[in-house]
Amino acid sequence: MLSINCKNVITPCIGQCILDGDDTCMGCYRSAAEINGWLDKSEDEKIAIVIRCKKKIAQHLQGS
Repeated sequence: MLSINCKNVITPCIGQCILDGDDTCMGCYRSAAEINGWLDKSEDEKIAIVIRCKKKIAQHLQGS
């Protein structure tokens, strides 16, 4: 997986927590399970989640 020397991955939360029908936050694009389990995730898992969320945000902004 990702090997980045990082002690604390910052949550992608932007404080606009509204879950859609798929239990995905419309603010940060994490699933409800990812939000609830954030503190228990490894740094690599958090990085992977943030990357996936950033890609979803970019797709949303492009209108895909």
